[in-house]
Amino acid sequence: MKKYKASIVAVLLLTLFSTTLLPATPAYAASLSDLLAPTTSKEDSGGSGIIDILIGLLLGTFVGNVANDKSTNSTTDTLGKVLGWSNKTDQTSASSTATSVLNTAKQYMGVPYVWGGETPTGFDCSGFTQYVLKQNGITIPRTAAEQYQSGVSIMKSNLKPGDLVFFTTYKPGASHVGFYMGDSKFIHASSGAKQVTISSLDEPYYTEKYIGARRYIQ
Repeated sequence: MKKYKASIVAVLLLTLFSTTLLPATPAYAASLSDLLAPTTSKEDSGGSGIIDILIGLLLGTFVGNVANDKSTNSTTDTLGKVLGWSNKTDQTSASSTATSVLNTAKQYMGVPYVWGGETPTGFDCSGFTQYVLKQNGITIPRTAAEQYQSGVSIMKSNLKPGDLVFFTTYKPGASHVGFYMGDSKFIHASSGAKQVTISSLDEPYYTEKYIGARRYIQ
């Protein structure tokens, strides 16, 4: 009876461990009835049976993640996912790309605004964003309206450096665009300033005209 109670306690502890610390893996997890099933051997009736189950769950979870995660680059990455470690590689890569994009954009400060311009001799707003992203290996559509229809929609409160911010100006819909830089600043080819310049989203004009943002740097 004591061994039976001990087994129940062990099963409860194991269940708590597997549901809180490990990702779900139905193909490898044992059912509660399986765990409580009587053993046929004296050697299996003690704590070693629980240990075997625990090892089986750990290995099953690991193997399941390896089989199902096609994008994993290494066994270490997969083990990290099993143990709940966070992988910041993608975030670091996106941050590095955003820094590169903004550095490229700032190289063209003062370049004249030219309607339809898409080269360093003269840019319009969407020609500027398209050109800068292309220099960093990212292809986007040509016009502000088309750029607004693509990418990943981002809330204003979740803006990150490198995101594209859009405004409705001379016509309905997205008709102006620039690169968000952080601290409410954005860099853009401005027809008003007649050049590539930096402005603030907090300026009343841009606050009123702002319509949304898109993320192309993943």
